[in-house]
Amino acid sequence: MSNLPLLWATCVERLKDRTNNRSFWEAIEQTRPITIDGDSLIIGVDPDKSYHIGVINQNSLQHIITTAVREVFGRELKFRMIDGNTVQEWEIIKDRDAKAAEARAAAAAKAASRPSLEKGVYNASWDGVHDAVSRAHSDTPVRNLPQGKARYANEALYILAQAMETLYPDPPDEASERGVARILDRISHLSDIPAPVLAFELERLRVYLQSETEEEEEESE
Repeated sequence: MSNLPLLWATCVERLKDRTNNRSFWEAIEQTRPITIDGDSLIIGVDPDKSYHIGVINQNSLQHIITTAVREVFGRELKFRMIDGNTVQEWEIIKDRDAKAAEARAAAAAKAASRPSLEKGVYNASWDGVHDAVSRAHSDTPVRNLPQGKARYANEALYILAQAMETLYPDPPDEASERGVARILDRISHLSDIPAPVLAFELERLRVYLQSETEEEEEESE
């Protein structure tokens, strides 16, 4: 789209008019429009200024951004910030995202293929989940190598995410939070991956699994 820079510049000015956040103003001024890919507007920043991404991606600002984008571009577009400023860099990121999604889907299929009796056991209590992630470590090939640790962590997070569907209330209580934290600490100990990193990946995994469930429900209707 030849007029993409002009359209994005218009968005930037509207966003500055509609917010009273100097940090956001400074961050949005550093952005560069890269491309429109399907229904996504891809906006980037120079790699040495990637700290601006967190400022722009604040939840409280997303409605303002998507509204401005819709007004200027005349259609609904998903807003995506990336660490980079070229189409080539976006293609690399998109390919990486696709491979990660395939890996998560494969792991989900593997986890779903376990006997229902085992699922019932580890979904019954946090102690059961704790035992299940410990057994998963014993079943992981080359578990002492970096790639084995990564595979184990991926598998263990799927076990925990599935169990949380039945054991983790919304909103969660303190006992549930401590139960999840204890299991994350166990996975961390066995995988050598920091517990906060595992917690972050767990949140991403739960969002992904929820979106998969919603898509399946829509297809079945």
